[in-house]
Amino acid sequence: MRPNIHRRLAYGWLVVCLSLIAALCVLAPRSQINSSVLALLPHASPSQVPKALADGFSQRLDRQLMWLVSPAPGQDDAAVTWWYQQLQALPALQQVAGPLDAGRQQQWGQFFYQHRNALLDDATRQRLQQGAEAQSQWILGQLYSAFAGVSGKELTHDPLLLVRGAQLAQQQNGGALRLQDGWLTAQDRQGRSWYLLHGELRASSYDMRSARQMVETLNGLQQQLQQRFPGSEVLKRGALYYSDYASQQAEHDISTIGLASVAGVFLLVLLMFRSPLPLLLCALSIGVGALAGTVATLLAFGEVHLMTLVLSISIVGISADYTLYFLSERMVHGQQSTPLQSLRKLLPALSMALLTTVVAYLALLIAPFPGLQQLAVFAAVGLSAACMTVICWYPQLSRRLPVRSAPGLTLIMRWLRAWRRPLLRFGLPGAIAVVVVVGISQLRVDDDIGQLQSLPAGLQQQERQIAALTGQHNDQKWLVIYGQNAQQTLQRLEMLRPKLQQAQRQGLLGDYRLLPLPSLRQQHADAALLARVAPQVTAQLQQAGVAVVQPDLQARWVKPEQWLTSVVSEGWRLLWLSLPDGRSAALVPVSGVQDSAAMLKLAQQVPGGGWIDRKTEFSELFGHYRLYLSYLLMLSVAAIAAIYLWRFGIRHALRCMVPTLLSLGGGIAALALSGHTLNLFSLLALVLVLGIGINYTLFFTNPRGTPTTSMFAIFMAVFTTQLTFGMLVFSHTQAIASFGIVLSGGIAVAFLLAPLTLRKTLRGNV
Repeated sequence: MRPNIHRRLAYGWLVVCLSLIAALCVLAPRSQINSSVLALLPHASPSQVPKALADGFSQRLDRQLMWLVSPAPGQDDAAVTWWYQQLQALPALQQVAGPLDAGRQQQWGQFFYQHRNALLDDATRQRLQQGAEAQSQWILGQLYSAFAGVSGKELTHDPLLLVRGAQLAQQQNGGALRLQDGWLTAQDRQGRSWYLLHGELRASSYDMRSARQMVETLNGLQQQLQQRFPGSEVLKRGALYYSDYASQQAEHDISTIGLASVAGVFLLVLLMFRSPLPLLLCALSIGVGALAGTVATLLAFGEVHLMTLVLSISIVGISADYTLYFLSERMVHGQQSTPLQSLRKLLPALSMALLTTVVAYLALLIAPFPGLQQLAVFAAVGLSAACMTVICWYPQLSRRLPVRSAPGLTLIMRWLRAWRRPLLRFGLPGAIAVVVVVGISQLRVDDDIGQLQSLPAGLQQQERQIAALTGQHNDQKWLVIYGQNAQQTLQRLEMLRPKLQQAQRQGLLGDYRLLPLPSLRQQHADAALLARVAPQVTAQLQQAGVAVVQPDLQARWVKPEQWLTSVVSEGWRLLWLSLPDGRSAALVPVSGVQDSAAMLKLAQQVPGGGWIDRKTEFSELFGHYRLYLSYLLMLSVAAIAAIYLWRFGIRHALRCMVPTLLSLGGGIAALALSGHTLNLFSLLALVLVLGIGINYTLFFTNPRGTPTTSMFAIFMAVFTTQLTFGMLVFSHTQAIASFGIVLSGGIAVAFLLAPLTLRKTLRGNV
C-alpha cells in the first residue's frame, strides 16, 4: 500500500468517525434502553390471536400491581386503610382499588336491581331452564335459611331474588376471596386476614427510571407501615418488581463485569508492552468500535436492550485483538520493517480474522430474539470499525512504539519446540478429546425460557403465598376470545362456556374465570325465559304461603360500554379489551392446566378462539431454533473444512480441523461439567467459538508470520478475550453465564491447540 493512498484512507476514516459522533448526538436523545424481558422474545406471537389485541393485553397486564396487607393479629384494619391512602396519593398509580364503601355498594345494588332481568347469573339461568319448581325451591331455601337474612322489603321489590342470585355468583367468582366490611379478604391457615388492594401504573413497568423510583417509593412505604403498625405484613405481585430486579442485575453485570474486563485488558497491555501508547491505542480502537456499534444498533432498532449491553462487553477483548496483533508485530520487528510493511504483512490474516468473526456474529441474526439481533449488529459493525481503525491509523500512530523482544520469549520458544514431540502433538489433543467425550456424555438439554431471567427467591415465595391465599395464579396461561365487535365476542364467550365446564369435569383444567356479561342475544333469551317461568314461580310461592307480588319483568339491556363504566365491572375490566376499529377480545384466565395442547384444541373449537401459554410456546420456539442453529453450525464446520482442503491440502487441512472441532467440543464439555444445560444460547456461543478460534489457526498458518510473534500476539488475544468472556460466567442470568462458559472453554481449547497447525517448515524456525 502506497503512503499517499494510506494517508487518504486515514483522513477518510477520520471523516467517518466524526460522522458517527454527530449521528450519535442526534440519535441518543430519541432512543431508549429497554430492560423488558418480553422484548427479548419474538415479535410475532406463536398464538393465533391478532397482534394488536395480544399486545394490548400484554401492555395492560404489565402495568398491574397487587398487594395483600395483613394487620398484626388482634388489630383492626387501620394498617390496611393507611396503606390504601398512601397508594392513592402516589401520582404514578391510577385506579387504585381498595374497599367497596357504602356508597359504591349501594351503586352496585342499584345497577343489578335495574338490570336484574337482563343480567341473570348462570345458576339462576339453569334453575329457570329446569322449570319453576327449581327456582321456587331455591327461593324458599333462602327465605327459611337462618343465615340468608332475606327481608320483607327485598322480597317485595325482587320476588324472584335475582339480585341475591347475582350477588352470590359474584362472591363465588371471587374464589377464595370474601367480602368483609367492604374489603376483599382471604384467610391463611393460621386464621390471619389478608386484605386485597390493586393498582395500575401510569407508565410501563419496564421503564427503568420510573420503575426504580416506584419500587423505592413502595419499599419505603412498606417500611413506614411496619414501623407504624408493628407486626403487619405486605405481600406484593407485579411485573414492576421483576423488571426492576432484572434491570438492577443487568446494571450490576455491566458495572462490575464490564469494569473488571476493561481494567484487566488495559492492565495486561500495560504490563506486556511497558508503554502507555499501546494502552491508548487499545482504548481508541475499542472506543471507535463501541461508537460504531451503538450508532448502527440505534439506526437499525431505535433502542438498545440491556442484554445487548451486557453481552457487548464480550467484544471489548476481541476489538483489542486487532490492535494487539499489529502492535506485537511492530514491537518485535519494528527495526526490520516500516509500519506499512508490517501492515501489508498482517493484512491478509487481519482481514480473514475479521471476516470469520463478523460472519460468526451475523449468524446470530437467525435467532428471532431482538436482544441477540442487536448484539449481532453491534458486534459486526463495532469489530469492523475497530479493525479499520487499526488499518487506517495505527501505522502512523505506532511510530513511537518501543522496539524490543516479546516478553516471555523463552517460554514461548519452549512451548513451540515442545510441539515437535509426538507426546504433546498427539497426547494433548487426545486428552482433550477424552474430556470432551466425558462432558458430552453428561450433557442435558433444557429449552426453558425461564433461563432468560433469574427470579429472586423472595418474590417467588410471595408469589406462591398470594396464589395460595387468593387462588389466582400468575402463570400467564389464558384463553382469548375475540370478534369483529363486542357482541360477537360475547356470543363466542357463551359458546366457550359449556366447553370449559366439560374440560373442568375431565380434569383438563382446575378453574377458570369467565366474564359475567351476557350478550344482547343472551339477555333477550333470558328475558323471554323469565317471562315464561316467572308466573309459575310466583304461583308456587303463593301456594307455599309466601305472600309475593307479581314481579316487574321489564328488561333494561346492558351494553359492554355501559357495564365497563359501572361499579359492578371492578375486578373484571382487565379481562376486556376493545380497539378503536371495533374489534374486541376477552381474556379467560385458567389454572391447573397440565396439557397445553389440549387447551389449544379446545380454543380452536370456538370461532375467534386462541390459547396463550407464553412459557410453553416460547420454550418450544427455543428448541426449534436450537435444532436449526445446530444444523447451521454443522454446515459452517463443513464449509471451513472445504476451505482448508482447498488452501492447504488434505493432510494440513485435517490438522487444522482438530483445534476447530475440539474447541467446539471443549465448550460443550465445559458447559456440561459445570452443571449447566445445553440451550439456544449455548449454541450461539459455539458459533462465536468457531469464528474466534479460527483466528488463532489463521495467524499460525500465515506464511508471512513468525511463529514466536504469532504466539505472543495470540496469547495476548486469548488472555484479553478470556478477561471479557470469562467474566460473563459471573452474570446473575443463567443464559448469559452459560454463554460465557461455552465461549471461555472453547476459546481456551482453541488457544492450547493452535500450535498444532504449524507447518513442519515453520516448526524449526521459532
